[in-house]
Amino acid sequence: MTAVAGTSFGDQQQALFGAEVGENLATHVQAYANFTYFDNLITDSAQSYLANLSATLTRLTASSWNLTGNDRGLSFSGGAKYLMLPGSAIRPYVGAGPGLINIRRTIYETDLGEISNEVLAVFGAPDGGINPEKEGSFKPMVEFAAGAGIAAGRTFVDVGYRFNKIYKTAEPLSFSQFKVGVGMRF
Repeated sequence: MTAVAGTSFGDQQQALFGAEVGENLATHVQAYANFTYFDNLITDSAQSYLANLSATLTRLTASSWNLTGNDRGLSFSGGAKYLMLPGSAIRPYVGAGPGLINIRRTIYETDLGEISNEVLAVFGAPDGGINPEKEGSFKPMVEFAAGAGIAAGRTFVDVGYRFNKIYKTAEPLSFSQFKVGVGMRF
């Protein structure tokens, strides 16, 4: 069991927090389940759309508009890791697994504050990252992992990289993670 912190990077670079549980199935194979919170996964194209919408609304209303967005993500994934160097204190690994991510878009306007429902109801979300009719959108994903687990007694440190690809979006959505986890082995 490991508590995880790190950063996601792609179009945005933001913090992530999570927890992971692993179970050794064989000398070289470990099953894992991972739960992660991502602070902001909004794409540059979605931010660009909001900037263009701001400019259009400014021209149409003769009032200044400044829309910005934030896509918070919550994911659950599971899979398998292939562990190298059995019996060693440092065990490099590679792995992969499917998952599900919930993305919630929040849209702010400088003077009006949070106006997500209003903007999404009228203008939608052309990037397809979310379903504008719902508060959060669930999307299937797959992740690929590489890293190393370092054991010191019952304490365990995991340093790794993950690549995530999210499906069922109008525009491609993928991002990477660098994370460090500290936990206990049982």
